Amino acid sequence: MISNLFRKLPKFSYQQVQIQSVHENERVRADLGRDLRCRPNFARPFLLACGTRNPKFASSGIVCLQRLIVSKAIPNELLEGVLEALRECSSLALDIQLKVLQALPSLLQNYANKLKGKLLVNAFQLCFLLHNNKTAVISNTAAAALQQLVASTFEKVAVEDRLPPDDGSLTEILADEGTILVRESALDAYKLLNDICLLTEGQTPEVLSTASLSQNFGLELLESILSNYADTLIVHPEQIQICRTRLMPLIIRILSERATFSTTVRVMRLIQLILSRLLFALASECEMTLSLLNHMLDPDAAFLWKRVLCLEVFRGIHNDSTLARSIYSHFDEQEEKRNIMRDHLATLVRLASEKPAVIGLGNQSTVPAVNFHANDNSGEQAAIQAEGLIGGIGAAVTLKEPDAPGISMRWSTLRVPCIDQLDKSDPPALPPAYIYGLALTCINNFSEGLAKFLLPFTIPAETKAKRKPRAAQKAEEVGETSLEDLNATGNGRQEMSKSQSNRNRKIPVNPLSLKGHVLYSQIRTSGHMVEHCWPAILAACSTFFNATLDSDYYHALIRSFQRFTQVAGLLDLSTPKDAFLTTLGKHSLPSGGISSLTTANARNSPINSGIEHADNQTDSERDSSPSPAISSVRQRQSVDSGAATMNTRNLLCLRALLNLGIALGQVLQKSWLIILETLQQADLMLSHAETGRRQASGHSKPVSGSQSATDDTNGASDFGLEVAAVKTAGMRMFESTGDLSDQAFMSVLACLCDLFRVTQNETPEASERLNNDLLSPIPSSRKHHRLPSLSRLSLDGNLAVRGNIFVLTRLNEITTHNILRLLRQNTAETGWDLLVDVLINSLSQQSLGSEVRIKAASVFNDMFFAIATSQNDLSSEERDKIRKRGLAALLGGISSLYDEQRLDSRASQTCDLEIHRLIIETLRSVLEQCGDSLILGWDTVFAIITSIFDKSVSLDETIYDEKSSYTSRSPKLLRSSFGPLQLICSDFTSSVPHSCLLTLLETLYAFCSQQQDLNISLTTITFFRNVSDFLLREDASMDFDPCITWCRSEVDLIHVIKSKDHVKSVPALWLCLLLRLMRIANDSRLEVRHSALHTLFRIFDACGEQLSSPAWQLCYRVIVIEMLSADKANFEAIKRSEPSYEGDEIQAGWNETAVIIFGGISKLLTQNLDTMISSANFTDMWNQLLGYVQALLERKVLDVSTAVFKGMTKMLVDIEYIDKVGQSSITEVWNLWESGIPVSQKNLSQGKAGNQDSIIAYLDWLHQLSRLVGSKMSLEQVKIITERLRSCIVDSDSSAYSADIDKMTAVQKYSLESLRLIPTGIPGALSELVDSISGFVVLAYEEDGGDKVQTYVALSKTAMDLLRSCITDHVGAGRIQDPKLLTKAISALEIPLQLKYEWQKVGKDPSPWKKATTTALVILETSMPMLRPVPEAPAFWNSVVKISSGIISANVTSGNTPSTIIEDQAFDIAAYTRIQRLITPVLGLPSISEQARRAYATSLFTNSIIHTPHPDDLPRPGQDLLQGLQSSHIGRTQDLPPTPRAKLSYLLLDELFHLVSVREGTPDQLRLAQAVAPFLILRTGITLKAYLLDQPLRGRMPQPWSQKQELLHVLQKLVDLESEPGAIPDAPGITSQSKKHLHRLFALVVQATRVASGDEEVTGALKAFLDAVGRDFGI
Repeated sequence: MISNLFRKLPKFSYQQVQIQSVHENERVRADLGRDLRCRPNFARPFLLACGTRNPKFASSGIVCLQRLIVSKAIPNELLEGVLEALRECSSLALDIQLKVLQALPSLLQNYANKLKGKLLVNAFQLCFLLHNNKTAVISNTAAAALQQLVASTFEKVAVEDRLPPDDGSLTEILADEGTILVRESALDAYKLLNDICLLTEGQTPEVLSTASLSQNFGLELLESILSNYADTLIVHPEQIQICRTRLMPLIIRILSERATFSTTVRVMRLIQLILSRLLFALASECEMTLSLLNHMLDPDAAFLWKRVLCLEVFRGIHNDSTLARSIYSHFDEQEEKRNIMRDHLATLVRLASEKPAVIGLGNQSTVPAVNFHANDNSGEQAAIQAEGLIGGIGAAVTLKEPDAPGISMRWSTLRVPCIDQLDKSDPPALPPAYIYGLALTCINNFSEGLAKFLLPFTIPAETKAKRKPRAAQKAEEVGETSLEDLNATGNGRQEMSKSQSNRNRKIPVNPLSLKGHVLYSQIRTSGHMVEHCWPAILAACSTFFNATLDSDYYHALIRSFQRFTQVAGLLDLSTPKDAFLTTLGKHSLPSGGISSLTTANARNSPINSGIEHADNQTDSERDSSPSPAISSVRQRQSVDSGAATMNTRNLLCLRALLNLGIALGQVLQKSWLIILETLQQADLMLSHAETGRRQASGHSKPVSGSQSATDDTNGASDFGLEVAAVKTAGMRMFESTGDLSDQAFMSVLACLCDLFRVTQNETPEASERLNNDLLSPIPSSRKHHRLPSLSRLSLDGNLAVRGNIFVLTRLNEITTHNILRLLRQNTAETGWDLLVDVLINSLSQQSLGSEVRIKAASVFNDMFFAIATSQNDLSSEERDKIRKRGLAALLGGISSLYDEQRLDSRASQTCDLEIHRLIIETLRSVLEQCGDSLILGWDTVFAIITSIFDKSVSLDETIYDEKSSYTSRSPKLLRSSFGPLQLICSDFTSSVPHSCLLTLLETLYAFCSQQQDLNISLTTITFFRNVSDFLLREDASMDFDPCITWCRSEVDLIHVIKSKDHVKSVPALWLCLLLRLMRIANDSRLEVRHSALHTLFRIFDACGEQLSSPAWQLCYRVIVIEMLSADKANFEAIKRSEPSYEGDEIQAGWNETAVIIFGGISKLLTQNLDTMISSANFTDMWNQLLGYVQALLERKVLDVSTAVFKGMTKMLVDIEYIDKVGQSSITEVWNLWESGIPVSQKNLSQGKAGNQDSIIAYLDWLHQLSRLVGSKMSLEQVKIITERLRSCIVDSDSSAYSADIDKMTAVQKYSLESLRLIPTGIPGALSELVDSISGFVVLAYEEDGGDKVQTYVALSKTAMDLLRSCITDHVGAGRIQDPKLLTKAISALEIPLQLKYEWQKVGKDPSPWKKATTTALVILETSMPMLRPVPEAPAFWNSVVKISSGIISANVTSGNTPSTIIEDQAFDIAAYTRIQRLITPVLGLPSISEQARRAYATSLFTNSIIHTPHPDDLPRPGQDLLQGLQSSHIGRTQDLPPTPRAKLSYLLLDELFHLVSVREGTPDQLRLAQAVAPFLILRTGITLKAYLLDQPLRGRMPQPWSQKQELLHVLQKLVDLESEPGAIPDAPGITSQSKKHLHRLFALVVQATRVASGDEEVTGALKAFLDAVGRDFGI
């Protein structure tokens, strides 16, 4: 519960508790004070204690009284006693006096309203008494109390004045004007002021009888009264009378006497207050005082410190522009009064030039340099010191002497002004230049005050209403400050932009015209001040412009000078305006100005002399500018050493001048020339210095010392920033011309154009006369020297060029910012006419030089581009008129370049061409931006584009001449002019009006026919396609009117086009376009011809479906036939010329053209073949076409023939049947094909593809012919086809990067496919077909060797497949009954089998011999069953035996790996098995020759040998087959390797045994066994003989296993064999039935038995043989 109660209690922070305690304490004290005030007796003991004068009692009493006073507990009736008690205590001890002083402030504060009359006097006397104490603490504290009491007295007067008039008692006071009634507080203040003045004068006061006061303190009291209660004094005449009769005489007397510094300071402060607060009330006294101050400014009238005090007073006056105007209006404007302000400014003029050495007066402003490496003011110094670093920029130099002259914020000012040094009894040590700094400050403040007051009135009312309130921001840089101030307070414009409308121009208001304004009197006074004070201001500023000033002072000077000039201009005071502009322009350039450049150039040393001089100096000597008083000789040497250069001070002045151009643009009129000339000369000097810097950068000496290097770097950076700021100001000035009225704009334009030097040799007198009015802007009574104009000087070529470049650059800027103005129609008022005339005259004036002329052309082009692409809200009609006007100006500029009266030189011609190019580039840029919206001026556009040619593109001159061509003035011009043409044809063809399309075609032809740039010609040809597409879109039907169909020439087409009948003219234009392309197709340049032809045929492709039959026939007659005829004529003309290498090249080119022509025509005819066939004169058209085809084939050129083949093929493809065109037409085509074989013709391309493409095209043609001829083909035609096919294959060139081993060439493949086209139903056609295929099978082996690259291996393999299919297909159909046909087929397969391992060109599987094996087997398996009975065809069976022999034979010494041989052995075994089943049953037939059987047996014997026999064992030629077995020779001991095909050999060995063995015993088998038996005896005998001869030589060595295996196999087979009884003749004296073979080998076995020892296996086999023989003998 308790905790919850505590949570509900309010929580207070410590601060809240403390504040609550204080409030409670105050409340208790207030309650206590009210209670004690009601008890007067409570305070009386304290009063008595103080009255005893006993220190102890008095101390306690005064403390108690103080507490009562603080608590406001003193009753009113005791106040007098309290004051008396305090007065009694004031003479006691120091601690008591301090306690009295502690009580006084509370008393004066809490009882101020009660201190009146006598009480106030007592209080003052108490304060004066304490103030006179000798103790400083007491005296000073009492002085503060006294000031508080004085303030309280006058504060009560102010309060009293606010009360109603009937409140308070009134007292009469005698004044000069009579009696004045005053109230009680006013009376007290009157008496107090009077007594203070009396005390200050040293007289006896009237009321404060016992008071005494020092003069300085009295002046301080008076200052506090005037500073705080001047408003109260001015409403009380009695107090003003005191000031007039007491105070002002006192001030004048003190000024006139030699008063001390402290007294004079206080008097000056009083004067400031009186002038600022009581000027109207004390006018005559102030006039006298001001005159006295002006007098005291003279050097002989007063001490320096007093003169300084006077200037500080005037500085305060100038700081308050209202006060300055008031003084001027009260005194200077009044005839009967003195000219205070004018005299003061005149005094300042004299003061400024009083001591030139002190301010460092020279030819130009310099920077004071005392300890210039200090870190607070080295920026501008470093910039001016950077002359050696940046090549002469910054000719002003500085000194290092510690007492260097000049005005600087560092040593020419006081930390505390003299007038504020109240604590000083003696004047401070004043810097020598302090007084001059004050004078400069006064001038600056005077100008600033006028500007701040007058400039707001110049803002037009509308602008002021719309303008947002904004205070001008203060910046360090004078140029930025000035410009911002001008924009903020001058004309109120917002930040300028290029998009500003020229329609909202506001002319600034002249403040003097505001007569109805409430402040008009002050405006008039300000205007009067400017009008009458400007000479003094100008003179004083001119002095300071040449003085040594630091950055702050110099910036302030320029700012004030700029403001005054602006005010004078806005007040329409032309004389001061021009004078100030001229002065500012003069100081914007270094001493000597542009004349120094001319002098330096005359010595041929624009920069080097200055650089060399600087290199011989130290850093400080080079970077400083001594004042005349110190080193005038050194200055002359520095200035005269070379061309004068600009420094940062010049740039500051120039920036201020440019800001004035922005602010006063509307009212400058002819004064623009001052600004523009100054800017022009500055630009020349800067560019000249930059050129010198680049020239001298290679040999300039490095700056020694890290600090010096840093300063130079900073200086260069500062100078560069200042140059950039000047450029920005210049840009903004010219940007501001967009806000000028037309009249003001024409003024600036005319002034700028007047600066242009039209000729280089223009005399100064002529230029002076030309600009006479502009050069004299002020009356003759007071003329000011102008800067020397460039037009007045005889400059060298480079400076004149730079001057003209400057003018043209500024013209470009002006036009950029006045585009909206130039868009208006009144061209004379907007400056368009003037600009165009000046620029065209400049770009065509040969005497100006190339650089100036090209710059003029650039400006001219930029202006046109800007107005042409402007996005302002204009109607399309207005915009078109503007663009047409600009295009006409461009064409005029080009025409001026080729005036017949001009004297052309090489340099001039080069410049003309460059200008011409720039104009055309501008046209291209304009078309890029607005080509789609351009309506008017297209004729001018084409005139500009074609102006590059040596003759005008006129249809009347060139349309009738088919060989007309154009030549451009320059290839560079040609490329530039091609740009806009490309844009038009690519993007803006639809924008070209119909009346200009013919001109467009002729322009395209001109660019195609020129011979200077091939790429342009080629690209232009493609534009014909764009134009054609556009025309086809315009007239989609493309319906040719009869009047067009009957046209015979281009002349007729032109008449149709000019008829302005849109329906007729579009097809006529399209046909004219084709004729132009056809003419280009006859160009001498190969690429151009080809491009034109391709484009022509693409156009036909695009519009093929839109052309009607009459239109197409017209195109065939006018285009196709003429194209072929022209090609034929051109080729014949070239052929008739003398043979040469160049002629051969040309002839080859025309052949290539023929290829393109016929290719395109064939495609065209193919697309329109039905239209052509349906024509009544088709036969004539066809024969005419074939005639040209024949001529093309007769050229014997491969590429041409290929094109013909392909073209004819395309046309035949669309002919479905022969009757569509007639038999005769196809026969003519066949004759062309037969004579057009391409195998022995020249190849133009010389490429790696050779003639294969041509042959393929030739075969394609054959395919289409065969399709149409079909079964009507004759045997003669079949023979021709097979012959042509073989020729195509044999004579075709090899493929580029592949061999025909694995893959056939295209020609080979297509040739084999072409064989399938031969109809085999024709008698004899099948035989021709098989012969042709068989020839292809053996072609690889027949053509092997020599230079042939082709192998025909793949062809041979494929031909085998084709041969197999051909035989099998026709055998199955019963069409093959003649063995001769089969013999042709299989005889072709013999060669691959016979060259099994010897033929190395195998390729991929299957190898040729395998392919031949398979093919032969299939053919034999298919055909042999059909040959019943077996015919007597020795050739056939010989071929069959050869096939069998080829299958089982192989040359194993060819290096094949054993694995391959084993695989091949298996293949051969299988193949032999198949063929053995076919031929073994029939080989014994009597219809088969014995030779065939013997050949077969020989093949079996040869391939059954496993180990190579001894040569003596085999029969020699002419010997008996078994005679070798009877011979004797030495045995062999080396191991004989078995044949790799041992398995096949064993198979064949077994086949020998099988053929000799007893089977059915038929005569056929007997004949075959008789043929094989001798070979079996020989085969087994050589094995036994080898054993019996070799084994004895081996000794105990075993017989090789393979030989042993063979021996055992042979012995076993011999034992097992039951031979045919009639196959082997009986041995002499022996009769046997089936073992006759044993008898023939018995002798060899017996001998072998004798040598067999140690090998039981062999011995057993031999014994078994002998046992078999014994059994046959019956043993």
